[in-house]
Amino acid sequence: MDIDLKTKDGQNKFIEESLSGLLEGINNSYGPILMDELNSRIKRTIEEFNAEMVAAFDELKNKENNRQKMYSMIKEGSIPPKESQIELDDSIWQKKIEEVESQK
Repeated sequence: MDIDLKTKDGQNKFIEESLSGLLEGINNSYGPILMDELNSRIKRTIEEFNAEMVAAFDELKNKENNRQKMYSMIKEGSIPPKESQIELDDSIWQKKIEEVESQK
């Protein structure tokens, strides 16, 4: 028996078949209530998991795209030299040191 887990109906059918055996020992008055609650919680958990996975893979794709862009920029030599950044950092720190010393 094939169940298509990509569709909502297939997922619901799989969940119901999997949980039906668990509820055989529970009496009829609580069985349907527990089954409904279990179904809603499992569906919510699956939806949250799927949303988290989509977000994680989107972030992974973005990082890979950025990495590829940086790699191609490095290959082309269009990255500004690090020395200019170091000089900028040095001048910022030098200004901070001068401010601290002038306050003494």
